[in-house]
Amino acid sequence: MLRKTVIITGASGDIGNTTAKVFAKAGYNLALTYCAGSTKELENELKAFDIEVKSFKLDQAKETSITKCIQDIQSFFDYIDTLVCNAGIAEYESLLIEKSTEEIDKVLDVNLRGSILLNREIAKIFIKQKHGNIINISSIHGLEGSSCEATYSASKAGVIGLTKALASELAPYNIRVNAVAPAFIETNMTKCYSSKEKKDIIKRTPLGRLGKPEDVAEAIYFLASDKASFITGICLPVTGGVVKF
Repeated sequence: MLRKTVIITGASGDIGNTTAKVFAKAGYNLALTYCAGSTKELENELKAFDIEVKSFKLDQAKETSITKCIQDIQSFFDYIDTLVCNAGIAEYESLLIEKSTEEIDKVLDVNLRGSILLNREIAKIFIKQKHGNIINISSIHGLEGSSCEATYSASKAGVIGLTKALASELAPYNIRVNAVAPAFIETNMTKCYSSKEKKDIIKRTPLGRLGKPEDVAEAIYFLASDKASFITGICLPVTGGVVKF
């Protein structure tokens, strides 16, 4: 019996790192991608689970890098079961009229165009094997929008649209496509928030706490698991009850 492999993009970040550990505990082989940062320490840690783990360089803004990365992963691992399309970048908060075209393009190229191309390349593999799972990482901003983060919100809304459309496209091939939309999650990316800002967010969160990477990772794993075998085309909010960030 072939062991399942999960591809986790952006594995050098907190959510990607934690998601990798959840899948490793479940016995998956892991293909970890990184652009900035490193996954070497994580790779060494995960080998304790007696699984195959390998890291691959991926620049999600470049089509050639995406194509090569997926080809390299496919040549190394026997059976790819799941893609967790997690890599993404944020943008500095400012009015849209103040953003340059270059700044807009950078966010869209990584978060939306890169996600579309990754979904396309992995779909080619999944269609041939007539099975697979794709979990795209969106954001509460993709559901509700966020003032002064118009481009980021648009990119994450596009990820939800991609997910819903592709779920219908790929369902006849026994391929499920879902998304996860986190709200505020305590990561290195959110360390810039002050204590007061965090307290304000907690006040607006019905469950009364900030989200943890584990909250997102477990939701991702659930959608990839057989327990979600009749779920496709959804965007699962992981928000603690927040409806507007």
